[in-house]
Amino acid sequence: MPNITVPEVLSTAVEWAVDNPGKATAMCVGGALVAAPMVLAAPVLGAVGFGANGIAAGSMAAAAQASVGNIVAPSLFATLQSAAAAGYGVAAVAGAVQGAGSLVAGSAIAASFWGRTRGDGEGDDATAEENQGDQDDDDDDANSTTKLEEKSSLKLVSVGDLAVMNSSEHR
Repeated sequence: MPNITVPEVLSTAVEWAVDNPGKATAMCVGGALVAAPMVLAAPVLGAVGFGANGIAAGSMAAAAQASVGNIVAPSLFATLQSAAAAGYGVAAVAGAVQGAGSLVAGSAIAASFWGRTRGDGEGDDATAEENQGDQDDDDDDANSTTKLEEKSSLKLVSVGDLAVMNSSEHR
């Protein structure tokens, strides 16, 4: 087993983050949303007018309340106000924020792995050698199809061939 040190790991992580700023940012934001959902959600709730002492006058929340009228307890509006006042809505809002954070971070992680499997990961374009490898794979597929056709009485056709055959039959 190789001897890996913390500075080496940190150095590699920083290099990756510099090469992939979008993915790194998404992973950090997603991780923060999962780790501390209400630390991040509470200021947003306050900014739109949901506060510990009720709805702030003249806010977006006040305008929404005025347009809705009578607010019932299980509604989204009531849940957001409850979360801002540290009531029952905290669990629902925290769970929603954590779910969003998981989606953001997970998408960035998936994009990182998807890029690697496609030959263009970690911010790099595919090299000429990788592109040649892709071409060789395509040639292998064509050779396999030809061999299959030779061994059977079936003729494999593409969707384009079907369209041409279909249009010529109707003439």
